[in-house]
Amino acid sequence: MEMREITIREIAIAIYVINNHAKNAPVLYSFKNRAIEQLLKEGRAEKVGLHYSTNPERALQRLDVLIRIEDFFFHLPSTKEDRRTLKVLEYDSSFRNPKERMSIFHAKQIINAYSPPVKSSEDRKNPFPKLQTFYIGFSTYLNGTYK
Repeated sequence: MEMREITIREIAIAIYVINNHAKNAPVLYSFKNRAIEQLLKEGRAEKVGLHYSTNPERALQRLDVLIRIEDFFFHLPSTKEDRRTLKVLEYDSSFRNPKERMSIFHAKQIINAYSPPVKSSEDRKNPFPKLQTFYIGFSTYLNGTYK
């Protein structure tokens, strides 16, 4: 991504595109969450209120935070602080975000340029610790040293 100023609108469209793809690739939710958290920190997005989730996990009722970025609205899971300070809003199922087009590749580039991923030292050491444990266990079994 070239070094130019990324507009809030471009970031909102990138989040919109990523959010639409995230239903099929849940790993993309980290892009969405990272960008929204950064926008909230900078005061470029606002928490509007709370919505009861239309798709609660494991049949539990859940409150999500409704977040506005320009003329786009997104949901994130609420925190205790959100539930204490924000009002529950009535859900308007007729509202839709503006239809925008952007490739998922370009959307990910925008989000990474705006809010780069932070890797912990543990991630850098071994990104697949369970896989390594499996191979070590399997190789010791094959060598006959497995007890």
